[in-house]
Amino acid sequence: MATKPNLSEHISLLFELYNRIPQNRVVTAHELLQQLANINIERDIRTIQRNLEILVRYLDVVKDTRDRPYGYRRTPSQLKSFGPREMLLLLLAEEWLVQSFPVEYRSTINSVFSDIHNQKFQQPEARSGQHQPRVHLDTDAVFGNAYSSAFSVIFEQLSIALIETKQLKLTIDNQEHCVEPLGLALLEPTLSLIYRDTRDRQYQHINIESIQNAALSTFTFQYPRNFNLKTYLEGVKTTSGRSLKT
Repeated sequence: MATKPNLSEHISLLFELYNRIPQNRVVTAHELLQQLANINIERDIRTIQRNLEILVRYLDVVKDTRDRPYGYRRTPSQLKSFGPREMLLLLLAEEWLVQSFPVEYRSTINSVFSDIHNQKFQQPEARSGQHQPRVHLDTDAVFGNAYSSAFSVIFEQLSIALIETKQLKLTIDNQEHCVEPLGLALLEPTLSLIYRDTRDRQYQHINIESIQNAALSTFTFQYPRNFNLKTYLEGVKTTSGRSLKT
């Protein structure tokens, strides 16, 4: 009995197919099947066709149904409009893909996420080099399915603040804190916010589920040039031994 491919194998196949679909002409499912066989990726034609339908549905792949066999081609990339929440979700997805696949996939991954990067760098603070949204996750991290009813509302406020570099007023343990949000980290089955408190200027982190309320401020801030999200998280794990679930 054939073994069902895992998530990484499935996504890998999608990238292999996507990377072989040209823009200036069409390619058929059988041609793609042969190209994959040439690099020792063996799949049946129905599997290729199913995955091509996924690419047509979600990416810039067009299916030409005028003649059989059907042909597939990629369309020139057009800038889409993403809200702050969608941008952060896509950045988290890209980070997971970059860390999970070999380096030779990086150019393909970047091309898939080109729209989100184009929109990100059109913002004034990004063009000036002052800020880019920071996200980090471990490759084996899996986001838990259980979260409170307040999560979506709070995540929306965090997303806007991170994208637009605006201060936030957080309610934690019934106390209000004015903070500068610096990034998101998924290291366990929970998502955490990394921030700098405006009172003591210390870098801290908190599980989003521990935030009782988040209100967007009208004040913006300059992202600290000397702050590195990955370095901070490594310090949390190795020196203090504290968990991001605090």
